[in-house]
Formats: sequence, C-alpha cells, structure tokens
Amino acid sequence: MSSKKPKIAVIQFPGTNCELETARALERNGLSAELFRWNEKKSLSKFNGAILAGGFSYEDRGRSGLIASKDPLLKEIYKLAKRGGVVLGICNGAQILVETGLVPNFEFGKSTLALTHNRRVKNGEVQGENFYNDWIYLKANHETSNAFNQFDTKKILHIPLAHAEGRFFSPDAKLLEQIVKNGQNAFIYCDKNGEINPEFPTNPNGSVLNLAGVTNSSGNVMALMPHPERTSRGDVIFKSIKKWITGKVKKPLTPEISRGKPNTIHIISKPKFNVELFVNLKITDNEALSVGSAAGIELKKFRWFGLQLDHSLTSSFKAKELHKLIEKIIRSGDLLNTEKENVFIKTALTPQFTGGTLHFNKEKGLVASKFSLPKSRILACEREASLDESHAQNVNKTLGKKLVKGLKSGTVWATEDATNKFQQALKNNFFHHPAAMDLFRI
Repeated sequence: MSSKKPKIAVIQFPGTNCELETARALERNGLSAELFRWNEKKSLSKFNGAILAGGFSYEDRGRSGLIASKDPLLKEIYKLAKRGGVVLGICNGAQILVETGLVPNFEFGKSTLALTHNRRVKNGEVQGENFYNDWIYLKANHETSNAFNQFDTKKILHIPLAHAEGRFFSPDAKLLEQIVKNGQNAFIYCDKNGEINPEFPTNPNGSVLNLAGVTNSSGNVMALMPHPERTSRGDVIFKSIKKWITGKVKKPLTPEISRGKPNTIHIISKPKFNVELFVNLKITDNEALSVGSAAGIELKKFRWFGLQLDHSLTSSFKAKELHKLIEKIIRSGDLLNTEKENVFIKTALTPQFTGGTLHFNKEKGLVASKFSLPKSRILACEREASLDESHAQNVNKTLGKKLVKGLKSGTVWATEDATNKFQQALKNNFFHHPAAMDLFRI
C-alpha cells in the first residue's frame, strides 16, 4: 500500500458483519483500509478517518447501536472527528453515531435525533414496521459542501438498504428546521427520477424529511442508513471522502447547530388497560444481561402488553369465561411463545381479580400467582405508535371477533439494585431514546 493513501480505520464491534465489504470499497477507491477492533488498546491518531461498518453490534440488544455507543472507543472517534478527520457510520454504524450524539449536534453523549423502528406508510396507512431489505434510490443534497457529496449534482444513487431501525425521527421541529437550514440532510430518499415522496416505497422506512443520511454541521461526520459499500454504484461516496481528505475540495465553514436540550427524564402515568401481560424468558435473557453489564446494574427485562378488552362484550362473562378468553390469546402465539417464555397476567375485569396477578401454566391454564416486579422499574414504549395495531388485529382474528379495542406494547426494565444506579442508567438513556420513546410509571 502506498503511504500517500489516506488511512481509514474500519471499526469492528462484536456483531459487525460488513467490515470486509467496507474495506474493499475503500481500497478500490484509492483509500487505505485497516480493520480496527473495538478492544484494541491504541488510538486513532494515525488515521485520516474512520468508518463504523454495518451489522448488528451486540446483537442490537437494548436497541440498535446502544451498547456500542457507550464504548470508550467512541471517545477516540469523537477526537478524530474533532480534529477534522472524516467519520462515516453505515447502517448499524449510523445508529451508533446517532446514539453517541456525533450527528447532528456533534455533542458527545447527547443524542437529539433517533434512528427508530421502520414505519412504511402508503396512502396514509402503515404497511409494515419490521425489517426491510431492498434496493432504493437516494440523492445528495448539494446546497452545502460536505465530505460525502463531492460528485455530479445530478447523479441519483441506486444502492441496497437493509435494516429494521432505520427511521430518522425527532419531535423537535426546531432541530429539523436547523438540519435543513444547515444542509445537514446530506442524502435524501427519492425515486429514480429524483422526485421526493414521503410515502413508501420512495421513502422505505418513514424517515422524517426523507432522511437517508445526516451530517454534523461541519460536514465531516455522517450517519448513513443505506449501504454504499455493497455495490460499485456507491463508490462516488468513497471517492468523495478521498477528495475531502486530500484537500481537493473547498471546505466551507458552516454554522454549528445549536446545543441540544438538557437530558431531562419525563416519566408519565401509564394508560389504563383491563388486561396486562408481563412476559419474560424461561432461560437467561442475554439482552437484559448485556444492557445491565453496560449500565453497571443487574437488570430484568419483561415484554409488556396492555390490552383493552371491550367491556360491553365481556361484562356478562363470568371469571372462568374471561380466563378462558385470556388463555386463548396466550395460547395463540400472537403475542408470545409459551415454550420459551413465562407470562404473568394482571386483570381488572372482575371484582374478585381486581389488582390480582395470574400465571399461565401450560397444563392448568391460568392460576393464581405471587408475581411482583422488582422495586425499581420503568416501562418504555415507542412514542409514535400510540397503539400496537398489528398485534391487536392478529389477536382479534384469533378470537373471531373485534374484542380487543386497544393494545399497546413496550419493554419493562427492572432491578432490585440500588435506586441511584437505576436512576443513573435512566439518565444515560439505557432504557429509552428520549426523541423516540416515552417512559411510563409502572
């Protein structure tokens, strides 16, 4: 390798799986790539830039990018970017950069923008919220010069995309306004003619402003969801990085985006449901183990479902009939897998069970339980999805009638550890992203 080539570190975390494609893309575009593992005890001082490759760091435990964003290596990446080095996060790498706060505010440890679950919207209705894999079109915003858009202004890119949590989202209208004003909306989903449509399939994940890639205001750090490294059609982005590093392009000074809001934790009262399910694994929950290890606290995790059954249809039922109904929902597999998960039920449908707790037993059905949550606990739910309509539809189909009027889902994080440790983990956003999720008392 020529020493004149700009040196780029390709960052690997446990679960990264696109490092080789990324290294090949760099090499074929005149850059020198070196794989750099998360546990290497050396600095990034010799590098001109770094790319956080795609994959599933720490198996996306907690949420995509969360655990990797807390790694000490991110401080090194921040230092590299602060001295002018180019930093690109692709897919999972983008999620890590956003969680760390390097985009859009470039404020380490303060994430003001979220990359959250897909919401494919067509004709005003949500068509899907799960993993999506396809070839998509995007174009660069050339109103502001950055390290990634140094190519033909008319070029439309056609490259792959594959993710489940790729939707850029923020409820902060002023933040979004500044992103557009500063030209930080670096790459935008469009159709093959360059036209922008906020609905699927042009916008493959429901991203606000059709955002596919967002930079810091200086233009040397970008979080990009699609995968330019997987095709030669994405080479223009890597060629652009080389031009930027080698000084073959003017680097205009851009205004810094305003500082993020203080991280104030707002916990609100949980909506009332007449049936609640608390679901946990029968074996060790590795997600709870990993998030707890990163936060320095012993955690338990429960999947939570709040169901509002139509009282007009259930008011004449006896307790035994209601139990059979709830048991049918559980056995259907629409919400959980009883082979590998325990489920505890709280119901307020009948006087004798008001505030009571039940446990599902495969042979006996619903039986009385002494279940109680650990003393420190919180419920985190997606903010935009006020109700989980897809699960409600499945359950009603199983029951053969529209008995479930409302269903909400989320995650309960709980611990018996000291409350101050739990509060610190809350403050550091281990249990929710403040831009995309709500916290409820439970």
